[in-house]
Amino acid sequence: MRFSPRRFRALLFKDFRHIFRDPRTLLLVMLAPGFLLLLLANIFAVEAQQARFALWDLDRSTYARRYVQQLTADGDFTLTGHVSSDAELEALLRAGRVDFVLIIPRGFGNNLAAGRNTPVQAVFDGTDALRAPQLSGYLLSRTAAFSSAVLLEGRSFSGMPLELRVAVWYNPERRAMTGMVPGLTPIVLSMPALAFGLALARERELGSFEGLIATPVQGAEYLLAKALAYISVGMDSVLLAWIVAVFWFRVPFEGALLLYLALAALYLAATIGMVTAISPVLRTQQLAFFVVLIIFFVPAFFNSGLVVPILDTGWDRLSADIFPATHFVEIARGIFVKGLGLDLLVRPTAILALMALAGLAIAVATFRKRLT
Repeated sequence: MRFSPRRFRALLFKDFRHIFRDPRTLLLVMLAPGFLLLLLANIFAVEAQQARFALWDLDRSTYARRYVQQLTADGDFTLTGHVSSDAELEALLRAGRVDFVLIIPRGFGNNLAAGRNTPVQAVFDGTDALRAPQLSGYLLSRTAAFSSAVLLEGRSFSGMPLELRVAVWYNPERRAMTGMVPGLTPIVLSMPALAFGLALARERELGSFEGLIATPVQGAEYLLAKALAYISVGMDSVLLAWIVAVFWFRVPFEGALLLYLALAALYLAATIGMVTAISPVLRTQQLAFFVVLIIFFVPAFFNSGLVVPILDTGWDRLSADIFPATHFVEIARGIFVKGLGLDLLVRPTAILALMALAGLAIAVATFRKRLT
């Protein structure tokens, strides 16, 4: 048979109608690739050496100011504040507001002016054991560049003018597992949400939802009962993950176990709440699997601060905050490694609670006892 332009046009028109009339197909074909590209481009555009630091300047000399300017000249190191006591230094590191604190001792400027070697100290947050050594290396290279500039002024030193002394808190052995295993818990704890989404879609595929339509059961009853069941069973996986982290990987647990379990339950509620909110569009198990993968698994790996640090400005912060994994990475690492209490975890806790309540409210408001 010859190629028929008429049949070709008919098939082409039919396929166009299929794509534009089916919102799910339209989402996958037109919007999902762009969304993934935007997400991954923003992730990998962030330089690994970017860091926030606070300054404890005990010298306040011209040399001290020149040294800080050398560190911040290229924009990778950002000075976010100043400290004046050990208590302020510890509070900043415990809260995770800075990656390290730079301490410039008294006599820094006088020693350099007189041709004497002088030390400086950097105290790093070792919660992320992969990041702390990298940042210390970048800081060392910038310190060496400043030392070279001082040498060019013609003074004679017995060695390099500046000696950088590094201290790592919370994870002094710099074990990668200490920060990585707690950070991975949001990923493994997304499984209950995935099972929940697949169960909702399966009921529609197998016809179970048809029987529900003929009953007087209300949407809030149906959704709350199902969500509570999956959260309750999911708590077993929370406890199992904690046991594996502490006893198999030997990650030190510095916080309160009851607080960790309570916030883990809140994380499960937030993820299941989000799945419940979008459940009307999860008509098939394949679509449910894809959507849950995009919402929870991909951001948990790349956009939650697990691997790449989150910048506190603009789109970077917003694109991270919309995902529950971002907040539970902060909670898990804070409780495991730093022993933080609820007072220092108010923000991620409040956001997870808001996600859980908003997801359920949207689901109840949009629930309809019909097949389409």
